[in-house]
Amino acid sequence: MAKDSTIKNIRDLMLCNKEVKSLTENSLQVAELNHILASALPAKLSQFCTVASYRNGSLILQAQTGSAATQLKFMQPQIFAKLKKSSKFRALQEICIRIAAQQPKLDRHYKREAPTVSTQNRDLIRQTANGLTDQDLAASMRKLATTLENYGKK
Repeated sequence: MAKDSTIKNIRDLMLCNKEVKSLTENSLQVAELNHILASALPAKLSQFCTVASYRNGSLILQAQTGSAATQLKFMQPQIFAKLKKSSKFRALQEICIRIAAQQPKLDRHYKREAPTVSTQNRDLIRQTANGLTDQDLAASMRKLATTLENYGKK
């Protein structure tokens, strides 16, 4: 069986699969709605707000922070009036505001527990370093042995 060696355009590939085509079209629509929303908001506020959904006249805005959500809530009548002027939001009936879920914070102070390396193994690393002709590698191995010796000590 011969392989099709022709290079296909990514746009053509995206449009030939029904599910991918639907996702692509939805993505483009949301991007357009976000652009219209950004023009209706003050520049500083638009950085923190996006369109989460727009269906059946109900627009759901997602704010990244609580303060952005509060500002959106107070500006809701003005935003509604500005968006209603756009043909894309002609059927707009309500605006709901939601705060995006916070990203999990990583514990930067987590210490990994690891078993200590025995004195015998540290000595073997040093002996191996002493027998090497490559001085850079020998120095690295000695440093490793010292680091392993001091691991966990404070």
